[in-house]
This record gives sequence, C-alpha cells and structure tokens, in this order.
Amino acid sequence: MNAANVSAPAPADHWVPSHCSMCYHGCPIRAHVRDGVLLKIEGNPTTPATRGRLCPKGNAGAMRLYDPKRLKVPLRRTNPEKGLDVDPGWEEISWDEALDILEGKLRAIRDTDPNLLALGGFNTHSWHWGNAFGLSFGTSNTAKNLFSAMGHMCGNGAHTAGEMIHNSMNTHPDLEYAEFTMVVGAALGEAYQGAVAYGRILGDARARERFKLVVVDPQQSRAAAMADEWVPIRPATDGALFMAMMHVLVHEADIYDARYLRVHTNAAYLIGADGYPLRHAGSGKPLTWDQALGEAREFDDPAIDPDQAALLGRFQTPVGEGRPGFQLLHDHLRQYPPEWAEPITGIPAADIRRLANELGQAAHIGETIEIDGRTYPYRPASVSGYRGLSTHTNALHTSWAMELINVLIGSTRAVGGARAWIGTMMPETPATTLPGPDGLIFTPFQPHPFSFPPRMSSIPEYFPVAFDAGLLAFETQAHPEKYGNTPIAMLINEGGNPVLTGQNPRSAIAGLKAIPYMVDITLYVDETALFADLVLPDATYLERYGWEGMWSVEDEGVQIQQPVVQPLYGIRHSADVYIELANRLGFMTGPLGFSSFLNMMQMTGGASEAVSRTAVNDITRSYHSAREYVETYVRAVAPGDEERIWQQGHNLRTKPPVKRYAPECFGGHRIPLYSYWFKQVGDDLRRNMAAHDVFAKAPGLDPERIFLEYAPLPFWHPSVLESEAPEFDMYVINWRTALGGVGAGTLPATNVWLLEATERDPYFTRIMINSATARKKGLSDGARVCVESPHGRIEGTLKFTETIHPEVLGTIGCWGHRTEASVARGRGPGNFNSLLGSGLQYMGPSTLQAECAARAKIYPAGMAPGGAQTSR
Repeated sequence: MNAANVSAPAPADHWVPSHCSMCYHGCPIRAHVRDGVLLKIEGNPTTPATRGRLCPKGNAGAMRLYDPKRLKVPLRRTNPEKGLDVDPGWEEISWDEALDILEGKLRAIRDTDPNLLALGGFNTHSWHWGNAFGLSFGTSNTAKNLFSAMGHMCGNGAHTAGEMIHNSMNTHPDLEYAEFTMVVGAALGEAYQGAVAYGRILGDARARERFKLVVVDPQQSRAAAMADEWVPIRPATDGALFMAMMHVLVHEADIYDARYLRVHTNAAYLIGADGYPLRHAGSGKPLTWDQALGEAREFDDPAIDPDQAALLGRFQTPVGEGRPGFQLLHDHLRQYPPEWAEPITGIPAADIRRLANELGQAAHIGETIEIDGRTYPYRPASVSGYRGLSTHTNALHTSWAMELINVLIGSTRAVGGARAWIGTMMPETPATTLPGPDGLIFTPFQPHPFSFPPRMSSIPEYFPVAFDAGLLAFETQAHPEKYGNTPIAMLINEGGNPVLTGQNPRSAIAGLKAIPYMVDITLYVDETALFADLVLPDATYLERYGWEGMWSVEDEGVQIQQPVVQPLYGIRHSADVYIELANRLGFMTGPLGFSSFLNMMQMTGGASEAVSRTAVNDITRSYHSAREYVETYVRAVAPGDEERIWQQGHNLRTKPPVKRYAPECFGGHRIPLYSYWFKQVGDDLRRNMAAHDVFAKAPGLDPERIFLEYAPLPFWHPSVLESEAPEFDMYVINWRTALGGVGAGTLPATNVWLLEATERDPYFTRIMINSATARKKGLSDGARVCVESPHGRIEGTLKFTETIHPEVLGTIGCWGHRTEASVARGRGPGNFNSLLGSGLQYMGPSTLQAECAARAKIYPAGMAPGGAQTSR
C-alpha cells in the first residue's frame, strides 16, 4: 500500500483503526469518526488477544482528546523563580518562535558539549522518537526513562531477573493449560500487562475443573477476590516466602525436575572454589561430572547421557575440585526453612509448606503434552508476579527467587507453566532465545560500560544492570559533588509528571530546579511543567502516527497508530518536532543520524532474518514527518501485510507453540540456575571502581551497599523499610487498578469521565485499614486521619475493610494534584509519594528500583501522634 492509498479521502462517517495509549498495554482500537469528530472508541475485534474488548481507560480516550484543559499553544516562562506555588508568568508564543528557541539552545549546546543535553520522560508508545533524537544529537543522556518516574512505576527487579534467567521482561502464568497458578504481587486481569486479554483468559481458566488460583498480596485485589485462596503477606517480604518454598521443594518434598535441570540449565556445571565454572584445559568449556564414567567431561560432550550428569556431590577433576551448581543451591537453601520465613512474612510455616507441596505436586514432573502434532513438557504449575515484587529495594533477589522456583519444577517456558513476555518494538517474536557463552542464553540487558566520571545523569556506570535508573538523575543533578557526575545544562522532558509520580516530590523538585533550562512536552500544564522554561503542547495518541509491537503476552506482529482526527489547535506531535530539529541541525541522515537510530530501535532483538538483512529505511534520506517514516517502516518490515496493517491497524497473530514452549523456544541454549554471569558483573564493577578510586571521589556512594547483591544465587535481604524507627508501626502501600494503571500515571485525575467512575468506588481515594487494627487504635470508619512516614505525611478519609493485611494501610497512588489542569485538584488523600524516602538508600543496591512502600503511623487529623491538638 503506498502513501497515496493511506492518504485517500475518508468518508464522512467511518471507523479508523489505531491502538490505545491510555496506558502502556497498547490495546488495538477502532475509532468511530463522523465529519471529523470522534464519537466513540472501542476495541478492535480483529485482534487475537483482546478480541474487541477495551478497558475503561481506553473507552475514555475521547475525553483526553477533547479535554478543554489540554495545553493548546507553546508557553515561555517570564518569571525566573520556580516552585509549585510560584506563577511562571507564562507567555504564549508561536510554534515557529518555539522551534527557533529550541534550535538556538540545541545548537549552542552541541557546539559546546552534546552531553550537556538530556532527553527523558516517558511518552507512552512515542518515546522512541526522542531517544533517537538524543542519540543522533550525540548525548549519552538519552533514554525513555531518564529524569522520569519509570524506575519508580515499573519493574526493575522483575525485568532484570527475567532477562537474566530466560530472556523475559516479565514472567506470566500460562493460564490456558495451568492447573495451579500462584500470583504474587500482581493485579492479574486488572493491571498486569495485557489486562484486557488476561481478564478473558483468567475467566476461562476459572471455569475449568482442574485449576487453582492462589493470590499472595497484602491487599485483596480483584484477582484475589476471585481466587481459590488469598494469602495476605507483609509488604516487601515475598522473597522470604520464595526462599522457604524452594527449601521445602528441595529438602523436604524432594520435588524438582532433574532432567530439565540437566538438559535445559547449567545446574550440572562444576563450580570451583572461586565461584566460577571449572573449565576443560583444552577447549575452555565448563565441565560436568559423568556419573556413568566417573570423570569430568565438557558440558556439551555428545557422548554424555544427560541423565548421568551429576547434580549433587563434590568431585575432583584435573583442573580442581568442583561441585555442581545445583549442589550449591541445595546447600544454600538449608538456611531458609518455613519456620524462618514465618516471622518475616507473617504467613504460618504450615501454609508455606502446604503451598510449596501443592505447587510441586501440580507440576506433573515427567509428563508431556501434544499440541499441533508436537510434544512438549507439561508442567501446569507456576509462580509469577510483577509490581508487588518489584517495587522494593530487595526486588531483584525477590524476583530472581521467584524465577528459580519455576526453574526447579521445570515449568519455565513449559506448557501450563511460566510464560515469557518479550519486548514491544519487535515486528516478529524471536524463534528462540539468543545464544550466549558456555551454552547459556544471551542476556539482552548487558551491563552498562564502566566509565569515570560517569557520562549519564543516572550514573548506570556504577549500577550496570539497572534497567530503569531515571529517578537517580534528580539526585545527581542536585548533588553532583556526591556522585562525580557533570550536571546537564538542558533537559527535554516528554510525557510523565515526576514531581507527582517520582519517588518523593522533594527530590524531583530539587533536581528540576538545578537544571538551567528545561523544556516540557506535555498534554497539560501539570506539576512538572511548572518548573519548565519552555512548554510545548503534544498531540494525543488519537492525533499521531507511530508504530509498536504488542504488549500482550499472547500475540506477535506490528500495530500502528494513525490520527483518527486531525491534530486539534494546530498542535504538532513531538515526533514531528524532533524530525524538524534534526533536519535543521543537520543530523537526520547518515550512520549516526536520526533515522539510523530509529531503525536500530525497531530491529533490536526482534526482526525476522529476512528483515534483518534489509535496510529498513534509507539512512541517506531526509524524513519530514512521522507519518512518512511510519509508512516506510511498515512497507519494509511487513511488505506482504502492508495493506492489511493500514486497513485494520495491525497484523497481529497468536504466537505459535514452538515460540512459546520448550524445548524449541530455547534453541538448544541453557538457562542459568547458577548465575556466575551476575557474579562476574559484580567482580568487574569492583575492579573498575577500585582502579578509578571512585569511592574517594564520589562520597555519596556506599561500597558495601553497591556490591551487596552481586552473588550467583538469590539470597534474602530485607527491604530498607525494616530500618525505619519503631514508632512507624504500619506499612503503607498503593496499587494499580484498571482505571489507574502504570503508564496512565495520573490519568483518572485528568479525565473527568474516569474521575466520575472512580469516585463511585468507596475505596478508590480513601485510606484503607483493616477493621480490627482500626478498632485497636481507636479510629472510626469515615474519620479524617493523618498518615505520617519519616519522610512526609498525607491526610484523608479512613475506610474500614477486611481486605487488607492487619499491619498495612493502603491508598491510591499518583494523586495530590496542585494545578488547574487536573479535575481532581484538591481531592483525595494527597500525594502518596510524599511518604516515600529518596536517594540511594531507598533504591535497590544493583537495580536502583525505588522503594515504593513506606513505614508509617496513623492518627486522627488535627491531632499529634500522642493525642494532643495541633494548630492548623
């Protein structure tokens, strides 16, 4: 289909296919348009996963398009003073004037030092344009999450652990075939990647006779309400539960898939005293112990019977003494019996033991199943989770322990077990995992290269496996003397509102104030825009061109965004702004040009072999609009489907079993039960830090904490929450819902339709407390209360419930709006994130995952904790 076909005049009354960006799930949609006016949005019925369904956020997208509070024209600050309660003195300017200002600022910085520019934020499904602009500009300070809250809102621990174990950004239950599914800290069917599809899949699973759903969570989510069993747990203690469950499986029940471990993992590799594999003197390959021959052999020696590779024991080889990786895990787990975990998690040891046995027995170890004429391992049991595991300082080891439970019972990538979710920018799902060293899979999240001083504001040079490090950029900008970095001179922030959604508003505000010049590309003059020098309105997802893969775990293929109506108010999509600036500044073309970096992001890890051999777009060609680029991209990656993609918005199809399940999806590559790769990352980091004397030059770093997590096996360490003063006797958490999911950020508060719906929910903006706990504290249902942490306080209306752990308070996140752009201004319990700590102490030691819960005390509003009346 050529450009002329795409731009053919539309009838007065028609449907336009595109995909949603009201959160990051990106569900395909159809928009009903009459005489250039959007009338309705509904799900696209041609999509395999969502099948024409859409959540309330997606239905309410029209209100975002036609919201009278949208920013309509560029604004320039006239008051140099910045603050939440300071009038910026906005002056309206033209688009041409705004672009001239930007060109002048960018040209001066590029002539001085391109690295003084940073591009950050998170514009859902449109972040890649800004990232490519930054790379072609020549700055290292460019990422979809830099100076943003994505490190706070997303899943650093889950992403890093999933990629490290089996190339998966997230691990999901294979509900179509599951018999036992344990979901820990994830709102399955509500806000757990592809919530619309999961709602249907979970419903189908619940209708089966042989299916048990267990939900482990401090609060009773909607999934927990539908589960066979809800297990309340103290926040940030899930890792202790997982370690104890593995103890039961290995040391008590003797349930593990020995053949899976031998064939599909490195469990049999012999590990020496230094923690690394013993290697063959000639080939350098890791050794295993052949029990039949009584000698060490190369791990891939075809003469070895896989069933004869030793998993337990201690063996003397020509290159030293070694123990199999499984033996090391076996020994390591002895210290974690259920009785140890009970006082940490609050879950009785008997329940931990029972759940572990139920999981192991439901795994059907040794059984197979036939699908489409092929035979696959049948392991219909798994443990999965996401944000509840991943938003704590111990997130990596927690998520890693969860992954290893599935590896132990052989359910990782097995039918009915643990599924993988792989990327979004891919035009086609990879057929297999990628090959890495020593017969293991390749870990796509390779360590960030070390340098001193660090070149990036988020200093990943010190935290090489941090997936999202955007929040730390605020700290390093405000306090460069602590971290040895060079502060930036200019930030272009696109999407997101980190003052409200970041780890703590004080940290974000301090960092923003320290930036000499800030540009904010945004839909609304929100709290973050108040700190900008130049504000540009952005197009909504209903007014722009773009491309994306599918965030669903079910489908693969390409989907596009296209305007359902022409951009209102003459607003320019940020992509078109970047394209014009790249042409003005002279770096649109060439190997390091704007379009070249766009091509690189499209193809990363996901192109088919045929596409990989083809130049997707001509890097000598100057593009002049996002539309032009997207048309060229679709033509290149899906030449046989081009017409269908434009007509129905996608060419999505269900992933075939060979890409979903072992053994084919592994491609003969093994997954690491014992991760000496992660140990190596830590050892290399230690050497580099010492060689550059970093800790003497960057006093804000704590060496003991930085190196804490770099071990070859997961271990339990408590969250920073447990170091708070005893007077803060409650935990306080927030969670996602179908109306306020991640990527939506502050969505219900800026959408009057969603606000009306949420305020009908008696729990949504209340402070929830267990009824028995409230009575013990002398609190009344419906009373105004203050929740105070060591870092801040909020005030709101109390709501009694039986659906929350007795030691936990809960309320909505991403609230507490201060500007007139929000229809929820002044409503609700205030900004939850003001309760959170900030800085490195409140981030994961290796992943920089922000701690998103707090310890707090609660008391009647207007009263001090001791009961005295306070002045108001």
